[in-house]
Amino acid sequence: MDKDLLRQVILGKLASLSYDESQSLSFKLTNQLIKFFSSIPELKDQIGGAYLPLKAEMAPAYQELLKQVPLDLAFPVLIEGQMHFGLPNGMPRGSTWLEAPYHLAEPSWFFVPGVGFDLKGARLGRGKGFYDRYLEGRGALTIGLAWTEQIFERIPVERHDCHMDFIITENFCWDVAQQEKF
Repeated sequence: MDKDLLRQVILGKLASLSYDESQSLSFKLTNQLIKFFSSIPELKDQIGGAYLPLKAEMAPAYQELLKQVPLDLAFPVLIEGQMHFGLPNGMPRGSTWLEAPYHLAEPSWFFVPGVGFDLKGARLGRGKGFYDRYLEGRGALTIGLAWTEQIFERIPVERHDCHMDFIITENFCWDVAQQEKF
């Protein structure tokens, strides 16, 4: 299946989730992230890149996550058509892009949204390439966040597509390099 058709199929599944189902998945995903950070505690001392979820996009319940795990999270900002990351003053505000006030930051690791993933670390984004361009050549740790229905046997990729080091769903944490759940 090509990228555009696969993207349509997955986005249709995501759009069919009720608000309650989406909230339940978000809290389960948050619990998996708490487990993830207890397994790799050194990440807590680094600035992480997060995202402001679009409609029908899996994301942690940030307030709950930050109560359990002290993290400095930067969020995407758009400057002259390019994605950067900013640390908000207080809780982040904005829909896709962080609203001011913030100060620019360079995260060491990233929560990466996606439409679909496979367990080899391939990611299907929304097709605009913001994350692919931003992450290219940075060598940062990438953590794909998804609902298990967004995990496929194979995601078609191109050379420029970024790959994930970990994939976290509401049901498991997946180490791509080790090819195992934890």
